[in-house]
Amino acid sequence: AAARPATSARGGSTALAPDGGRASYLYSSRTPRKLAGPPWSAYLKISEGCDNPCAFCAIPSFRGSYRSRRPEDIRAEAEKLAAAGVRELNLIAQDSTFYGRDLGIEHGPARLLRSLDEVSGLRWIRLFYLYPNRVSRSLLDAIAECERVVKYVDIPLQSGSRTVLQRMRRGGSRAEMLALLERMRRSVPGLAVRTTFIVGFPGETEAEFRETLALVREAEFDHAGVFTYSHEDGTAAFSLPDDVPPEAKQDRREQLLAVQRRIAWRRNRSRVGKTFEVLCEGTSPETEHLLAGRMASQAPEIDGAVLINEGSASPGSFVPVAITEAFPFDLVGRVAVPARVPGPPDAV
Repeated sequence: AAARPATSARGGSTALAPDGGRASYLYSSRTPRKLAGPPWSAYLKISEGCDNPCAFCAIPSFRGSYRSRRPEDIRAEAEKLAAAGVRELNLIAQDSTFYGRDLGIEHGPARLLRSLDEVSGLRWIRLFYLYPNRVSRSLLDAIAECERVVKYVDIPLQSGSRTVLQRMRRGGSRAEMLALLERMRRSVPGLAVRTTFIVGFPGETEAEFRETLALVREAEFDHAGVFTYSHEDGTAAFSLPDDVPPEAKQDRREQLLAVQRRIAWRRNRSRVGKTFEVLCEGTSPETEHLLAGRMASQAPEIDGAVLINEGSASPGSFVPVAITEAFPFDLVGRVAVPARVPGPPDAV
């Protein structure tokens, strides 16, 4: 018989292995928490651990195998956060697309999004960290159809080279990724896509890097992060020779970022003259003369900002902003109408 979970003094649970040995801690809605960021935005962890064998990652070695939180527990925490004033809920996991499989739940990510879409008080729900080969039709339909779920995905692709991806133990190819992106954008009109890449992985040749460069040019991501590979103990890649010179890694990173910068600037210029809903986050950290906020297509801290140089809005409020100027990673605009207090879509 399977062992029952033990409840900790802090409200979480620790799964017991059949032999009585303790596995890893699994967070619970009963665990006390305090928001480290602004009161209108919060992160909610839907699982712990990971079953993916990525050669560059040590997470499975210290966080254990994938363990989904019960959907009712996640919803309970979401309701608590919404009642406390949270309006933007960011769902995180090592792999969000695997959610629910270990619990025997079919279409777990989609069913979770549809449940959270019913939580009164929330306005934006954002899903992070999708694994490319598990993006299902049911998940895309949920993103497209749920009123509070923003049309945004974070899907780390890591490389555009089939051979590098094989060495990374991820699989896939540039052609398959482009086909996936086309399917995602067709299923969710207006979808914003963020991704990340690793350059300089052991054995990466100039020709293999060029495949990644080609993918970025062809895919035209909304946002992309680029990291240079570094050896990490406890990973499968640690046994491979770190044979790409540091200067080559940095050069490849700069090349990718330069291409992405041009793409992002072009996409931002297409937004000039249009009006978007913006979550105001207060005075800009760059100057007290501007307000700063984000559109639904901009995740906290990583995707740039909308700078408001005309009009007023209180922190935590949602306000329509007419875009007047574009930069590669930021936009400038003016408040189109008076701001309203934070609230769910049905509070308009």
